Amino acid sequence: MASRLENSARNVLVALCGQAFSIILAFVTRGIFARQLSLEYMGLENLFSNVLTILSLADLGVASAIIFALYRPLAEENHEQVRAIMRLFRNVYVIIGLVIIAAGLVLTPYIDVLIKDTPDIPYLKLYFFMFVANTGISYFFSYKGCLIAADQKKYIVSLNQYAFQIVMCIAQIAVLFVTHNYFLFLCCMVGSTLLQNISISIIANRMYPYILKGKGKPKVDPETIDQIKKNTFAMVLHRVAGVANTPASSLILSSFVGIHAIALYGNYMLVVNSMTRVVDQIFDAVVAPLGNMGVTESGERQYQVFKTCFFVNAFIAAFISIPMLCLFNPVITQIWLGPDYAFPEIVVVLIVLLFYLKEMRCAALSFTSAYGLYWYTRWKAVVETVVMLSLSLLLVLKFEVAGVVFAGIISTTCVSSIYEGYMLFKHGFKKSSKPYFVRFYLYVGFTAILALVAWFGCAAVPDSLGMAGILVKLVVSVAVPVLGFWAVFRKTQEFAELKSMMMRIFAKLPVLKRFAK
Repeated sequence: MASRLENSARNVLVALCGQAFSIILAFVTRGIFARQLSLEYMGLENLFSNVLTILSLADLGVASAIIFALYRPLAEENHEQVRAIMRLFRNVYVIIGLVIIAAGLVLTPYIDVLIKDTPDIPYLKLYFFMFVANTGISYFFSYKGCLIAADQKKYIVSLNQYAFQIVMCIAQIAVLFVTHNYFLFLCCMVGSTLLQNISISIIANRMYPYILKGKGKPKVDPETIDQIKKNTFAMVLHRVAGVANTPASSLILSSFVGIHAIALYGNYMLVVNSMTRVVDQIFDAVVAPLGNMGVTESGERQYQVFKTCFFVNAFIAAFISIPMLCLFNPVITQIWLGPDYAFPEIVVVLIVLLFYLKEMRCAALSFTSAYGLYWYTRWKAVVETVVMLSLSLLLVLKFEVAGVVFAGIISTTCVSSIYEGYMLFKHGFKKSSKPYFVRFYLYVGFTAILALVAWFGCAAVPDSLGMAGILVKLVVSVAVPVLGFWAVFRKTQEFAELKSMMMRIFAKLPVLKRFAK
């Protein structure tokens, strides 16, 4: 049986490699989409995706709560309890899938109300319902993949997901070149989702045959039910906040600015969300070890590890954000989509700043999750949502896209970052949060200086150099944060701790050779 370290290594390796392929394919598909279909179709794609994200709130965070409930019976090999929880999971998810499809059917006749200056696109309502169907059917089988993930084997789910995603992208590209037909493009999406979820269901049945072969209808114990209810309530509030930050923003842009704005916004969000998922893969992988550390190590040792994680967090956020700032528009205008698909520089600055501030929360959120502190941060989600939506509606009329993004910056800075840090230190480390915030703004200020250096350095490279100029800008924008953090922090305790941790990780790399076994 594979150790926790081996499973973690596999999970991270597959997730990062798969995410890299996913990002490349998404960029290629997006570029071909922009050339083979109109800008209006791209805007619809973004709008419908975000509407379905909001409808997906119907799951109320049930998945997270139930997965958490699976950890103990899996560890204890309590097959009857696993069967009971999975039976509950199945029933809940079937209901959720039906609710989403029903809600989509009700919303379909009115979908054009969400669009300012509705484009002249035939079968608009049919296209929307295909998005609804794609989301709804995923709930009928996908719950079994959660069992595999809860058993520390998420890499199996990831491999299945990325395999079908690659096939889907290839099929969609072929459809765009051969037929230019958006309906067939969406058929590829729906077919891939259906087959992907059937496949993972079959895999789960083979890995855990007892979920099918057990006798009777076991019931989940009352204590576990209460735990699921409590965690579900806390998680739904966090999900609402997550929806308010991107999908709701897109809906506001669609309603008050128009389909053209949301099409451009979607291109930038494709990059931002791809980078977000990469960072999330890194920090998600450390949640379980941190949870174990919370039980076995002293409070002072936990705090030192947090400071090291926070340093890594700050470096990664700067390492990704600064090249994004310098290369966003050059790549979009010169390589990817063309000058008609670029925002003004001020909007780009705001988008990158929002991304950076969100990523600076990753270390605190990982520790919050490891310590099980979501209950203490539940109302943060409500306040964050209210502030975000209120400011967006207030600012969108005058500042359009810039106003909506700025609203996200304010809610992230003044609500999320402060509330999460305070609660982590109060209930997790049980000490003052003042040193954390001093360090937070130190990292932010230092990154701002590095960003200015990189910005002016890249601005000196003429656009006439074309691809060569972009490569030079890439080197400059990457070198500045790397050299800057090394020069300033190389003698700190956090840097020494990080160096030691990396040496220990490299010493264990041979474990990856057993990946294929």
